Amino acid sequence: MTSKPSRPTSTHEARGNDLTSWNFLADLSRQQLSWATESASAIFRSSEAMRKVQQQAAHQASEHYATAAQKLRVACQPADLLAVQSELLRFDLQEASQYWQQLVTAALQAQTEMMTTASHMLDSEAGGGVKSAIEAMQAAIPPIANSFFATRPNGPTERAQASA
Repeated sequence: MTSKPSRPTSTHEARGNDLTSWNFLADLSRQQLSWATESASAIFRSSEAMRKVQQQAAHQASEHYATAAQKLRVACQPADLLAVQSELLRFDLQEASQYWQQLVTAALQAQTEMMTTASHMLDSEAGGGVKSAIEAMQAAIPPIANSFFATRPNGPTERAQASA
């Protein structure tokens, strides 16, 4: 009986089977979950800030239009009517501009917080662990994949030989 020459194990495979590789993978998962959670928190804070901007704009518009409606309830001159209309137009344009600026500011602040979180994760000492965890995962995949496909014939000729 001839023995098949054993395939030399590479350092990647040896490290892939090491328990510390799996610890790195678990730490990578923790770091990714931490980043996702902090990003979600930033999005929720941004959503809350946007709702406050919307509520404030609606409140100001409600008060301003109530005042205009009260002025229009009494009989007035055509010039007074034109003054109320122009004041409403001025208010609408000014407040719309301010409203969109505040919404964009809230969105940019959320984006900045998310990017800061990602930057801290990659730049921190643990960020070195991210790189190590990715390397460990790359080292662990080939031995795992080989164990799944070790008994399976590769091509049609080998399959025919295996079935014969």
